[in-house]
Amino acid sequence: MDLQTLLHNLHEEVSCSVCMSPFTDPKILPCFHTFCLHCLNELQRTSGKHGEITCPECRRKFQVPGSGYPQDLPANFRMNSLLDVMAIQKCNVDGVKCGNCDKTSAQSFYCFKCCAFWCEDCIAAHNIIRANKDHRVLAIKDFQDQDIEDVLKRPVFCQIEHHESEELKFFCKNCEKAICNTCAITLHEGHAKLLLQNVANERKSSLQSAMETQKEKALQMRNTITRLQSECNEIQEQVACVKKSAQSFIDNLMKVFEAKKQELFKAVEDKAQEVIERLEEQQSEVEYKLRRIETSIEETEIFLKRSTNAEIVQFNTVFQKEVTDEAGLVDCDRKDLRHFVFFPNKSLMAKANSEGVGSLKQIISQTKSRNSKAEGKGITEVTVGLEAQFVLTTRNAENEQCYEQCDVVTVKIKNGDDRECATEAQVQDNKDGSYNISYFAKEAGTCQTSVMANGEHVSGSPFTVQVKRRKYKRVLSFGGQGSSAGRFNRPWGVTMNERDEVAVTDKLNGRVQIFSTDGAYLRSFGSKGDQEGEFKYPSGIAYLNYGNMVIADSGNNRLQIFTEQGKYLTQIGSKGNLDHQFNYPWGLSVDSDGNIIVADSNNKLIKIFTPSGQFLRKFGGENLLVDPIHCIQKDQYFIVSDNGDHSIKVFNTDGDFLYKFGNEGKGDGEFNRPRCLSGDKAENLMVCDRANDRVQVLELSGKLITTFELVTGGSPVSIAVLSDGRIVVSVFGDNRIQIIK
Repeated sequence: MDLQTLLHNLHEEVSCSVCMSPFTDPKILPCFHTFCLHCLNELQRTSGKHGEITCPECRRKFQVPGSGYPQDLPANFRMNSLLDVMAIQKCNVDGVKCGNCDKTSAQSFYCFKCCAFWCEDCIAAHNIIRANKDHRVLAIKDFQDQDIEDVLKRPVFCQIEHHESEELKFFCKNCEKAICNTCAITLHEGHAKLLLQNVANERKSSLQSAMETQKEKALQMRNTITRLQSECNEIQEQVACVKKSAQSFIDNLMKVFEAKKQELFKAVEDKAQEVIERLEEQQSEVEYKLRRIETSIEETEIFLKRSTNAEIVQFNTVFQKEVTDEAGLVDCDRKDLRHFVFFPNKSLMAKANSEGVGSLKQIISQTKSRNSKAEGKGITEVTVGLEAQFVLTTRNAENEQCYEQCDVVTVKIKNGDDRECATEAQVQDNKDGSYNISYFAKEAGTCQTSVMANGEHVSGSPFTVQVKRRKYKRVLSFGGQGSSAGRFNRPWGVTMNERDEVAVTDKLNGRVQIFSTDGAYLRSFGSKGDQEGEFKYPSGIAYLNYGNMVIADSGNNRLQIFTEQGKYLTQIGSKGNLDHQFNYPWGLSVDSDGNIIVADSNNKLIKIFTPSGQFLRKFGGENLLVDPIHCIQKDQYFIVSDNGDHSIKVFNTDGDFLYKFGNEGKGDGEFNRPRCLSGDKAENLMVCDRANDRVQVLELSGKLITTFELVTGGSPVSIAVLSDGRIVVSVFGDNRIQIIK
């Protein structure tokens, strides 16, 4: 926000959202929301929960540090600066209170050194004091934008009573708070103190790293939201498709029903027409016979009127037969043709009511395992400790790659004893019907790799895999005796960052040098001495999770922390036998939580510190360790190389001793002054067996897998593994770094 925008919105910036008035004694919560102290006191009082406070803005709950009362919350120093700026803005109208006599005056002055307002009467007294000779004082009416900027950048002063004029310049590690010079001498005597600026730089670096992580998470979440929105759109499209399909089906069904209705109507109409025609035939026959009878009757009546008795008697016999003939009567009772009834298909109606016209199902397309095919490096032959890779591809009936995904893909690699002989396989779904599968073999021999998709073996599974014993060869060597850039005088610790830049402690030259993986010199830092950023026999080295590096400054009995570029940040410890002190620290490593593991050799302890230098815990001791050189965490174990006992000792994550393996000697699994440790890609343990001039590769049980010696001889001291599996070894006597494949 630029200055003019800030000044325009200043009243809103400095208003407490609880009391709606300008802040008085502003306190900031961990959620970065700021409120007046008296508002927070009232909120805590009404809640009845001592030591806890709920943010009025975001409703998150926080534990109040110290006494549990809001006054122990950190002050918002920037808000105090903004309040001064607002007072400067309103001085001509409301005046401003003098910091000395409390008189309110529009004709006031501001001292940038004292960070206080002075009235006309008091400013003269201020200026005649010799100690204030160099103070910059400016009348409020003469303020320009740059002066406002200077007020916003004013230093932060101590909040302790009677220390208000002292700037915060130190950081107390014991109390975890910023303090002034007087506090350092009085209230924090004997405490570990650092320059506030150095601690702030370290915290900034840590916060920036955390912000980068949060930004990555935010980006992933935004990508997830985009994907979910896309899936929502796809669902809507599917809904429209389902509706269209259902409508089409029902329309077709209606057409079928309409056709069946017309067939039924036509059938009944045809049947009725047949009956009607037969009835009409009968009607015609009856009508014909009726006309004959009526004609006979009419003619008989005329005959009777006109004929004599003799004629009547003469024709009586014929007449009787004509008028009494019953043969012509027609049987018209056709009940079998007169009743038409519709019998509905009740089973069809019941089926439609119970099952509907269709159903909605979520279909997950499955590919038959027999149509899948695995191919690539690692199907038939692999090497112990090297990555085996192959691809599982779904195929159709024509052996063409298709894009249906398998529900579940599992991979098991076992030897003849049905024992796992490789690390757990990593399966990456490419979302296109193919899967990248990788693992590391742990032991030589014949193994069976079983690949299952949708609960069935894929075509040709299990595969027989021949696992070859590892062979080691030097692929690169750089360095040599000397003090110029790129040369060494007793190289000791090695480590690398995520870019595979190799960092080496150059012990007798008192410096750290950094190289690329092809041996090219990149940069160095440090020199001999005991001041900040200087070394006396630097040994162990490790990169912290957020990119800084920590170095064991053995001769000065301390750890020093630097940025990746070699800028000094802070130190941890001093000489002694207290928890936060050391007596010749050797090897360093970082555990799974990002904490620093230190081998405190002469104190016979392994100590663990936070990245900021806070002591967490220790284990070992005189009865368990003789001369610990290095400690690393591997799964749920801490593994320690004990130089004085010529052995490797294993502890659990609580620091309890479990077992040890090895003793003094030259045989397999024996050691002579073991130095640093590292895990390889096959999850085995590599030990720099210094006085035997070799590196031994073992299982955690102590069983030897293999050994390799360095081509030019010399004593291996420290070892680390590059991202591609190559091994970096510092050779103490040869003054070189060797890279082994």
